[in-house]
Amino acid sequence: MAKQTFTTGQVLTAAQMTSLQQTAMGGGSTTAKTASYTLVAADAGTVVQMNSASATTITVNTALFAAGDTVQIQNVGAGVCTVTAGTATVSTSATLALKQYDAGTLYFNTTSAAIFFAVDAADVSIPANDYNYVSATESTTSTSYTNLTTAGPAVTVTTGTKALVIVSAKIFNGTNNNSLQAFMTYAVSGATTTAAADTWALAASGIQSTGYQFKMSLASVATLTAGSNVFTAKYRATSGTSEFGDRSIFVINLA
Repeated sequence: MAKQTFTTGQVLTAAQMTSLQQTAMGGGSTTAKTASYTLVAADAGTVVQMNSASATTITVNTALFAAGDTVQIQNVGAGVCTVTAGTATVSTSATLALKQYDAGTLYFNTTSAAIFFAVDAADVSIPANDYNYVSATESTTSTSYTNLTTAGPAVTVTTGTKALVIVSAKIFNGTNNNSLQAFMTYAVSGATTTAAADTWALAASGIQSTGYQFKMSLASVATLTAGSNVFTAKYRATSGTSEFGDRSIFVINLA
Protein backbone atom coordinates (compact mmCIF):
# COMPACT_ATOMS: atom_id res chain seq x y z
CA MET A 1 0.00 0.00 0.00
CA ALA A 2 1.36 3.42 -0.91
CA LYS A 3 2.06 5.67 2.06
CA GLN A 4 -1.06 7.50 3.19
CA THR A 5 -2.16 9.98 5.85
CA PHE A 6 -5.02 8.82 8.05
CA THR A 7 -7.31 10.94 10.22
CA THR A 8 -8.70 10.29 13.69
CA GLY A 9 -11.84 8.18 13.53
CA GLN A 10 -11.37 7.24 9.90
CA VAL A 11 -12.88 3.87 8.98
CA LEU A 12 -10.70 1.82 6.64
CA THR A 13 -12.24 -0.21 3.85
CA ALA A 14 -11.64 -3.93 3.49
CA ALA A 15 -9.41 -3.22 0.47
CA GLN A 16 -7.31 -0.77 2.51
CA MET A 17 -6.92 -3.27 5.35
CA THR A 18 -5.92 -6.01 2.92
CA SER A 19 -3.34 -3.73 1.33
CA LEU A 20 -1.95 -2.74 4.74
CA GLN A 21 -1.66 -6.40 5.68
CA GLN A 22 0.15 -7.22 2.43
CA THR A 23 2.60 -4.36 2.99
CA ALA A 24 3.27 -5.45 6.58
CA MET A 25 4.00 -8.98 5.31
CA GLY A 26 6.48 -7.71 2.71
CA GLY A 27 4.12 -7.40 -0.23
CA GLY A 28 1.83 -4.56 -1.21
CA SER A 29 0.92 -2.81 -4.42
CA THR A 30 3.40 -3.36 -7.25
CA THR A 31 4.43 -0.87 -9.91
CA ALA A 32 5.79 -2.62 -13.01
CA LYS A 33 8.62 -0.91 -14.92
CA THR A 34 10.21 -1.84 -18.24
CA ALA A 35 12.77 0.96 -18.53
CA SER A 36 15.09 2.90 -16.21
CA TYR A 37 13.09 4.68 -13.53
CA THR A 38 13.52 7.39 -10.89
CA LEU A 39 11.68 6.79 -7.63
CA VAL A 40 8.92 9.23 -6.64
CA ALA A 41 7.33 9.93 -3.25
CA ALA A 42 4.31 7.76 -4.09
CA ASP A 43 6.59 4.70 -4.23
CA ALA A 44 6.96 4.70 -0.42
CA GLY A 45 5.49 1.48 0.98
CA THR A 46 5.18 -0.19 -2.43
CA VAL A 47 7.03 -2.65 -4.63
CA VAL A 48 8.83 -1.38 -7.74
CA GLN A 49 9.36 -4.32 -10.07
CA MET A 50 11.70 -4.04 -13.06
CA ASN A 51 11.20 -6.28 -16.07
CA SER A 52 13.59 -5.54 -18.93
CA ALA A 53 15.89 -7.62 -21.12
CA SER A 54 18.35 -4.69 -21.16
CA ALA A 55 20.37 -3.14 -18.35
CA THR A 56 18.36 -0.57 -16.37
CA THR A 57 18.68 1.68 -13.33
CA ILE A 58 16.42 2.72 -10.48
CA THR A 59 17.56 6.13 -9.25
CA VAL A 60 17.13 7.37 -5.67
CA ASN A 61 16.91 11.11 -5.02
CA THR A 62 16.71 13.15 -1.82
CA ALA A 63 13.77 14.97 -0.18
CA LEU A 64 11.16 12.50 -1.45
CA PHE A 65 10.93 10.04 1.44
CA ALA A 66 10.69 10.44 5.21
CA ALA A 67 12.87 8.64 7.74
CA GLY A 68 11.43 5.15 8.19
CA ASP A 69 9.95 4.89 4.70
CA THR A 70 10.69 1.75 2.69
CA VAL A 71 10.57 0.82 -0.99
CA GLN A 72 10.89 -2.77 -2.14
CA ILE A 73 12.76 -3.29 -5.41
CA GLN A 74 12.58 -6.45 -7.50
CA ASN A 75 14.17 -7.41 -10.82
CA VAL A 76 12.38 -10.12 -12.80
CA GLY A 77 13.94 -9.22 -16.17
CA ALA A 78 17.02 -10.74 -17.80
CA GLY A 79 18.85 -7.39 -17.79
CA VAL A 80 20.77 -6.28 -14.71
CA CYS A 81 18.92 -3.56 -12.76
CA THR A 82 21.21 -1.28 -10.73
CA VAL A 83 19.96 0.74 -7.76
CA THR A 84 21.67 4.09 -8.32
CA ALA A 85 22.24 6.99 -5.93
CA GLY A 86 21.06 10.16 -7.61
CA THR A 87 21.06 13.06 -5.15
CA ALA A 88 20.51 10.69 -2.21
CA THR A 89 23.05 8.38 -0.60
CA VAL A 90 22.51 4.61 -0.89
CA SER A 91 24.58 2.26 1.30
CA THR A 92 24.68 -1.53 1.29
CA SER A 93 26.83 -4.47 2.33
CA ALA A 94 25.46 -6.42 -0.62
CA THR A 95 25.36 -5.46 -4.30
CA LEU A 96 23.27 -2.73 -5.89
CA ALA A 97 23.39 -4.53 -9.26
CA LEU A 98 20.38 -6.84 -9.22
CA LYS A 99 20.47 -9.84 -11.51
CA GLN A 100 17.28 -11.54 -12.65
CA TYR A 101 15.12 -12.51 -9.65
CA ASP A 102 17.25 -10.50 -7.20
CA ALA A 103 15.43 -8.15 -4.84
CA GLY A 104 15.88 -5.95 -1.79
CA THR A 105 14.41 -3.23 0.39
CA LEU A 106 15.43 0.43 0.52
CA TYR A 107 15.11 1.73 4.06
CA PHE A 108 15.38 5.51 4.48
CA ASN A 109 17.10 6.45 7.73
CA THR A 110 16.94 10.14 6.73
CA THR A 111 15.31 12.05 3.89
CA SER A 112 18.59 11.96 1.98
CA ALA A 113 20.12 8.59 2.90
CA ALA A 114 18.93 5.02 2.45
CA ILE A 115 20.24 1.56 3.21
CA PHE A 116 19.63 -1.25 0.72
CA PHE A 117 19.02 -4.63 2.36
CA ALA A 118 19.29 -7.55 -0.07
CA VAL A 119 16.73 -10.26 0.66
CA ASP A 120 17.36 -12.67 -2.22
CA ALA A 121 19.00 -15.93 -1.16
CA ALA A 122 20.75 -16.03 -4.55
CA ASP A 123 23.10 -13.31 -3.29
CA VAL A 124 24.68 -15.77 -0.86
CA SER A 125 24.98 -18.63 -3.34
CA ILE A 126 28.04 -19.55 -5.39
CA PRO A 127 28.98 -16.47 -7.47
CA ALA A 128 28.66 -16.62 -11.25
CA ASN A 129 31.82 -18.05 -12.79
CA ASP A 130 33.16 -19.81 -15.89
CA TYR A 131 36.33 -21.53 -17.07
CA ASN A 132 37.74 -22.33 -20.51
CA TYR A 133 40.89 -24.00 -21.80
CA VAL A 134 42.83 -24.35 -25.07
CA SER A 135 45.58 -26.98 -25.16
CA ALA A 136 47.14 -26.08 -28.53
CA THR A 137 50.63 -24.55 -28.48
CA GLU A 138 50.61 -21.67 -30.97
CA SER A 139 52.84 -18.69 -31.61
CA THR A 140 52.83 -15.00 -32.47
CA THR A 141 55.41 -12.39 -33.49
CA SER A 142 52.92 -9.54 -33.05
CA THR A 143 54.04 -6.75 -30.75
CA SER A 144 50.43 -5.68 -30.18
CA TYR A 145 47.81 -7.88 -28.56
CA THR A 146 46.22 -10.39 -30.91
CA ASN A 147 44.53 -13.78 -31.13
CA LEU A 148 46.53 -16.92 -31.80
CA THR A 149 45.46 -19.30 -34.58
CA THR A 150 43.06 -20.87 -32.12
CA ALA A 151 41.50 -17.82 -30.53
CA GLY A 152 40.88 -17.52 -26.83
CA PRO A 153 40.10 -19.19 -24.58
CA ALA A 154 37.08 -17.03 -23.80
CA VAL A 155 34.26 -17.13 -21.25
CA THR A 156 30.98 -15.25 -20.86
CA VAL A 157 29.91 -14.36 -17.30
CA THR A 158 27.10 -12.19 -15.99
CA THR A 159 28.88 -9.92 -13.53
CA GLY A 160 28.42 -6.96 -11.27
CA THR A 161 31.06 -4.25 -11.28
CA LYS A 162 34.00 -6.45 -10.17
CA ALA A 163 35.32 -9.86 -11.23
CA LEU A 164 38.40 -11.94 -10.46
CA VAL A 165 40.15 -13.00 -13.68
CA ILE A 166 42.83 -15.73 -13.65
CA VAL A 167 44.84 -16.47 -16.80
CA SER A 168 47.39 -19.27 -17.11
CA ALA A 169 49.69 -20.60 -19.85
CA LYS A 170 52.80 -22.58 -20.65
CA ILE A 171 55.17 -20.14 -22.36
CA PHE A 172 57.74 -21.51 -24.81
CA ASN A 173 60.65 -19.90 -26.65
CA GLY A 174 61.42 -21.58 -29.93
CA THR A 175 63.93 -18.97 -31.13
CA ASN A 176 66.53 -19.01 -28.29
CA ASN A 177 66.13 -15.26 -27.82
CA ASN A 178 67.38 -14.07 -24.43
CA SER A 179 65.65 -10.68 -24.79
CA LEU A 180 62.23 -12.17 -25.55
CA GLN A 181 59.26 -11.03 -23.49
CA ALA A 182 55.94 -12.80 -23.84
CA PHE A 183 52.61 -11.44 -22.59
CA MET A 184 49.19 -13.04 -22.06
CA THR A 185 46.28 -10.94 -20.88
CA TYR A 186 42.56 -10.53 -21.63
CA ALA A 187 40.14 -8.13 -23.29
CA VAL A 188 36.52 -7.59 -22.22
CA SER A 189 33.53 -7.09 -24.51
CA GLY A 190 29.77 -7.11 -24.07
CA ALA A 191 28.45 -4.83 -21.32
CA THR A 192 32.05 -3.62 -20.84
CA THR A 193 34.58 -2.66 -23.52
CA THR A 194 38.15 -2.97 -22.25
CA ALA A 195 41.15 -3.46 -24.53
CA ALA A 196 43.92 -5.92 -23.67
CA ALA A 197 46.74 -4.23 -21.75
CA ASP A 198 50.07 -4.99 -20.08
CA THR A 199 48.70 -3.62 -16.79
CA TRP A 200 47.02 -6.94 -15.95
CA ALA A 201 49.14 -9.22 -18.17
CA LEU A 202 50.93 -12.43 -17.32
CA ALA A 203 54.52 -11.77 -18.50
CA ALA A 204 57.63 -13.91 -18.99
CA SER A 205 61.05 -12.49 -19.87
CA GLY A 206 64.65 -13.64 -20.15
CA ILE A 207 63.84 -17.08 -21.57
CA GLN A 208 67.34 -18.22 -22.41
CA SER A 209 67.39 -21.58 -24.10
CA THR A 210 65.42 -23.38 -26.78
CA GLY A 211 62.81 -25.67 -25.32
CA TYR A 212 62.65 -23.89 -21.93
CA GLN A 213 59.08 -23.52 -20.69
CA PHE A 214 57.35 -21.42 -18.06
CA LYS A 215 54.03 -22.53 -16.59
CA MET A 216 52.52 -19.35 -15.18
CA SER A 217 49.27 -17.93 -13.85
CA LEU A 218 48.10 -14.46 -12.87
CA ALA A 219 45.02 -13.22 -11.02
CA SER A 220 43.66 -9.70 -11.38
CA VAL A 221 40.46 -7.85 -10.44
CA ALA A 222 38.59 -6.32 -13.38
CA THR A 223 36.44 -3.18 -13.03
CA LEU A 224 33.34 -3.68 -15.15
CA THR A 225 29.95 -2.45 -16.24
CA ALA A 226 27.38 -4.82 -14.75
CA GLY A 227 25.86 -7.24 -17.27
CA SER A 228 26.93 -10.02 -19.60
CA ASN A 229 30.69 -9.71 -20.14
CA VAL A 230 32.95 -11.72 -22.46
CA PHE A 231 36.55 -12.25 -21.35
CA THR A 232 38.95 -13.29 -24.16
CA ALA A 233 42.63 -14.15 -23.78
CA LYS A 234 45.06 -12.11 -25.93
CA TYR A 235 48.80 -12.47 -26.65
CA ARG A 236 51.84 -10.52 -27.79
CA ALA A 237 55.65 -10.59 -27.96
CA THR A 238 58.20 -7.80 -27.66
CA SER A 239 60.57 -9.40 -30.19
CA GLY A 240 61.07 -12.74 -31.87
CA THR A 241 58.48 -15.48 -31.56
CA SER A 242 56.47 -16.26 -28.43
CA GLU A 243 54.61 -19.55 -28.07
CA PHE A 244 51.79 -20.30 -25.66
CA GLY A 245 50.25 -23.65 -24.75
CA ASP A 246 47.84 -25.10 -22.17
CA ARG A 247 46.06 -21.73 -22.08
CA SER A 248 43.23 -21.14 -19.63
CA ILE A 249 41.02 -18.38 -18.28
CA PHE A 250 38.82 -18.48 -15.16
CA VAL A 251 36.44 -15.64 -14.20
CA ILE A 252 34.56 -15.28 -10.87
CA ASN A 253 32.00 -12.56 -10.27
CA LEU A 254 32.79 -10.56 -7.13
CA ALA A 255 30.17 -7.81 -6.92
